Amino acid sequence: MKDKMNIEFDNLEKDYKSLFEHSRVGIIYLDKVGDFTKVNNKFCEIVGYSKEELLKSNFSDITYKDDIDKSLILYNETQQKEDNSYTLEKRYIRKDQKIIWVEIFINHISDDNGKFLYTLGFITDISKRKSIQDTILEQTKTMQLYLDIVDVAIVVVNKQGNITLVNRKTCEILDHEEHSILGKNWFNNFVGKKDRQKEIFDFVNAINNKVDISEKIQYNVICSDDKERTILWRRRYIYDDKKTISGMISSGEDITELLKLEDDKKRNEKLLFHQAKLASMGEMLRNIAHQWRQPLSTISTAASGIKVQKEMGILKDEDFDLSLSAIVNMTQYLSQIINEFQSFFKTDDINTKFSNKELFFKVENFILNSFKSSNIDLKIKSDMEFNIKGPFHELIKVIITMLNNAKDAFSNKNIDNKIVFLESHIEEKFYTIYIKDNAGGVDENNIDRIFEPYFTTKHQSLGTGIGLFMAKDVIENRFQGKLEVFNEEITYKTDLRKGAVFKISIPKISI
Repeated sequence: MKDKMNIEFDNLEKDYKSLFEHSRVGIIYLDKVGDFTKVNNKFCEIVGYSKEELLKSNFSDITYKDDIDKSLILYNETQQKEDNSYTLEKRYIRKDQKIIWVEIFINHISDDNGKFLYTLGFITDISKRKSIQDTILEQTKTMQLYLDIVDVAIVVVNKQGNITLVNRKTCEILDHEEHSILGKNWFNNFVGKKDRQKEIFDFVNAINNKVDISEKIQYNVICSDDKERTILWRRRYIYDDKKTISGMISSGEDITELLKLEDDKKRNEKLLFHQAKLASMGEMLRNIAHQWRQPLSTISTAASGIKVQKEMGILKDEDFDLSLSAIVNMTQYLSQIINEFQSFFKTDDINTKFSNKELFFKVENFILNSFKSSNIDLKIKSDMEFNIKGPFHELIKVIITMLNNAKDAFSNKNIDNKIVFLESHIEEKFYTIYIKDNAGGVDENNIDRIFEPYFTTKHQSLGTGIGLFMAKDVIENRFQGKLEVFNEEITYKTDLRKGAVFKISIPKISI
C-alpha cells in the first residue's frame, strides 16, 4: 500500500512539474520579501531573462519604476490580511529594455497557524490588449477633439433623455463645465420652460412609438444665469446593433443674436447661410452614424467575446489575436472616417488636380449609407477618367448638396424603384457631371427660380433655399463652369417617370 501511494505521489509530482514547465501562463514563486525562488519557462519568455538570472533577483528589480511603490505596498500589506490574494496590472522591463504590460494574480500561502510559507503568482502578458485599449482611447480623444472644433453645439442623449456626450460649443452656450452637464436629463435641466413639456412629449412619443422626429426644430435652452438662448437644432436617432433606437444626437446653432436682427436683410442672409452650414452638418452626422454603426458593433462583439471566453477559461491565443486584429482594423477604419469628416468642413481655397473617379469615390463614402437607409438606389457611373483642377472639397460639397436635394425630393412620396444617378462624361469642350432622379421632376412654374437665394420648394423643415444658390456660385465663380437644371423622363427597372436633372459643366483646361 505504501509503495502504491509513493508511486501515485511520484506521478502527481511529475504531472505538476510538467504543468509548471509547459504552462502557457507565467508561474512564479516568491519569498516573503519578493525574491524569486522558482519560475517557469513561460515567465522567462515573457520577461526575457533566464531562470538563473531571475532566481538572483527580486520582482521589484524588473518592475517598471513608476509601478514599484504600488507593487511593494500591495505585496507586503496583503501578507497580513485574511484576504491574502489580489490581481494587479503593472509593467515589467524586459531584459531587452522593452516595457511590457502584464496581469498578475498573487496568492500568499500560509500554514495552518497562519505562518507565511511562500507566494504563488500567475502572470499573463497583456501588452496587446493594452495597446488596443490605448488606441481606442486615443481615437476617442481624437473624435472628441474634432467635435470640439466644430462651431455648433452637439448633444447626445440616451433613450431616457440623459446626456451622454456634449462638445465644447455646448458648454460655451450653456456656460457650464462638461462634468456638470453629463448624466443630467437634458429636458428637465436645460430645455426652456416654455418648450419643455412639448419637447418631452415629442421625444418620448418618438422613442416609444418609433415615429419620425422633427429633423429641424427651434427652442430655447437655459444657461447658468437662468437666461435663455434660442438654438436651431438638427436631430437624428441613434440605433444599437439590433436596430433599436438607443438615443438621439442633435447638432444646434445658437441663433439668439441673429433672431434679434431678423429684420435686417444682411443679417438675415447670414442666418440663412449658417442654416445651410448646419444642414450640411446634420447630413454629415447622419452619414457618420451609418458609417460607425457596424465598426462599433464589431469592436463591441470582439471585446465582449474575449471577456466571456477569459471568464470561462476557454480563451485561446488564436481567438485572442483574431479578435484584437478585428478591433485594430475597425479602429483604423473609424480613424479614416474622422479624417474624412474633418476634411469635408475645411474651407478649400487651394486649386488642386483631381480625377472624376477620385471625386466620385469621396462622394460615395460620404453619402452611400444615407441613401441605403432611405431605400434609394444610387448608381455611379464614369464613362472615362479625366482630371479637373479647382477646389476639390468645394466640388464635393456641391455634389453632396444636389444629391441630398435629390434624396429629399422622394420625401413623403410612396413610390417604388427610387433611383438617383451620378454620372460623368466628356462632352466637346466640357467635362460634365449629371445628377438625375426619378422623383417627379421640378415644377415648371418654379424651375427658372430654383437657383435664386432663399427660394425653396421644400418644407421649411428640410431646406433654407440657400444650398443650390451656393452650389451655383461655386461652379460659376470657382470653376468658371455652368450649373443648370431641367426635367426629363428617367427609366429605371420597369418604371418610366419624370425626374430632375442637374448638369454641371466644367471647361476643359490644360493641367
